[in-house]
Amino acid sequence: MRADLDALLPALRERRDETRENRTVLPEIREMVRDSGVARLLQPAAYGGAGGPLRDIVEAVSEIGAACGSTGWAVVQYVVHPFMVAQWPREAQDEVWGNDPKALVAGILIQSLGRYERAEGGYRVSGRWPFVTGVDTCDWCIVSGYEEGRFGEHESHLHFLIKREEIEILDTWHALGLRGSGTNDVQLKEFFVPEHRALSMEALRGGESPGGHWRETPLYLLPSYPIFGCGITSGAVGIALEMVAEYNEIARKKGSIMAEKKVSAFASQHIRFAETKCAVDGAKQLLRFAAGEISAIATEEGRVPNLEERARCRALATFAGNIAMDAARAIWDLSGAASVYTRSSLGNLYTDMLVANQHFTQNKDVNFTTYGRMLYGLEIDNPTL
Repeated sequence: MRADLDALLPALRERRDETRENRTVLPEIREMVRDSGVARLLQPAAYGGAGGPLRDIVEAVSEIGAACGSTGWAVVQYVVHPFMVAQWPREAQDEVWGNDPKALVAGILIQSLGRYERAEGGYRVSGRWPFVTGVDTCDWCIVSGYEEGRFGEHESHLHFLIKREEIEILDTWHALGLRGSGTNDVQLKEFFVPEHRALSMEALRGGESPGGHWRETPLYLLPSYPIFGCGITSGAVGIALEMVAEYNEIARKKGSIMAEKKVSAFASQHIRFAETKCAVDGAKQLLRFAAGEISAIATEEGRVPNLEERARCRALATFAGNIAMDAARAIWDLSGAASVYTRSSLGNLYTDMLVANQHFTQNKDVNFTTYGRMLYGLEIDNPTL
């Protein structure tokens, strides 16, 4: 993986602005990502992937997010969704990876925005889903929905694998930050999906899924949704790390016009910058811990994480993401007026962080409520976990 990252990262940095203006991952970068193997970190070895370990996503995605926040946001999808595909029946996995082990998979997991009806041999799926990061440059897309007439009944929720060319992509991504991530809407109208390309929410909660890879690799006993939080937060932490690194370079040279001395000479700068550096480094270390802790439950103890352990993993990722956001805000405050220009790298990184922090996995109220309920012995309020 290290060699792949070393080849990929310079290109991402060099073309960061171009990616932002393009509003989606550049075709050349897409091919580099496909060739790098990074997107196959959690893909089963039987289909040409690395099969883990889970902690590798923290290292890889945070470095890619630092090099280009938009590409990092898309790569998160391409890294985590193969773990989900590994839970599908082997017939579906053969379609995705059989002829193309490098296939990139994106997706959107908002069940309330899709619906399906049963049909002979499968399902007819309709809906419109927003925020499908990386859909322009993926090969396959996952959408989800509920059975017609059964809204709110979680046992009716299904996930569907769709080829990119079969799904309608709507050009909606005109955003403040992460502008090059191609996070567009997608739409289906009465589209037929065969039975083997559908999967229940239950099968993604961890355990003996139809994919069967857990028999050889216990990692695939893990639930998919907590893992997704670790991946998303890794991208955000990477952006915050880049803000800290770039500001460090600026502050060493920058002078205060009003005080007529270097910014780095102010004691207040020393204290605030040191605190910020510790915060963002600590956020990444917390993600390493969260990923290592939940994966060890499967790989070392050979069991499926319980509800409290799932909620804890999601909460730790949320906490790390919010620490990173606080660090980014501190850098913004330190950076001064020069960062307000659209040409400012720090300014663009900060808007990337603002947008990243709006993701559901970063919502403290939602994710801490779930973990708090588990700590108090109450019923879980998040059916996806």
